Amino acid sequence: MNATYNIHSMNKSDSFITTENKFIQMKKYLKLLLLSLVFITVGACKSNDDNVYCAEIYIPMVSNINYLNENGKDLIFSDNPLYPAEGIEIYKIAPNDQRISLPFTINSEQKFIAVNLEKMENGTFYIQLKPGVIDRVNYTAKIDEGDPCRDYKLTELKQNDKSGQYDKKTQVWTFRK
Repeated sequence: MNATYNIHSMNKSDSFITTENKFIQMKKYLKLLLLSLVFITVGACKSNDDNVYCAEIYIPMVSNINYLNENGKDLIFSDNPLYPAEGIEIYKIAPNDQRISLPFTINSEQKFIAVNLEKMENGTFYIQLKPGVIDRVNYTAKIDEGDPCRDYKLTELKQNDKSGQYDKKTQVWTFRK
């Protein structure tokens, strides 16, 4: 038995390794590789709920303050305020007795003045409601042990040695005049 093969007469389907078969095999291997990578990546992930990222920029401690009279009337944000917000000055006194303005914002909508304070356990600043009407405000802050970033939290504000009232819901300290 003598068999003669003619290489040139083979069909495309007669050959096992063709360019098309190589392409199909490569696609299968690529899919298998990608699927393996996905399983490895997903399997290696752990819940990072315990990781908290604290801001690396300085964020001041903020105190939201409003003034009411003894009857509960708003003294800053009413229609005819006794102390218009635009005339308020807030400052601290440096060791050389120089006044240093403290940054603050006026939130007319929610009715408070937000004062940026230094992060320290105890401090003093002054609020000039109008010329001749100045309140000394002492504050106490502690590091919040419940805060994973261990930041300061105000614990007390005193206006001329009288404690202010803190509303946890609105996060506003109220002083009475």
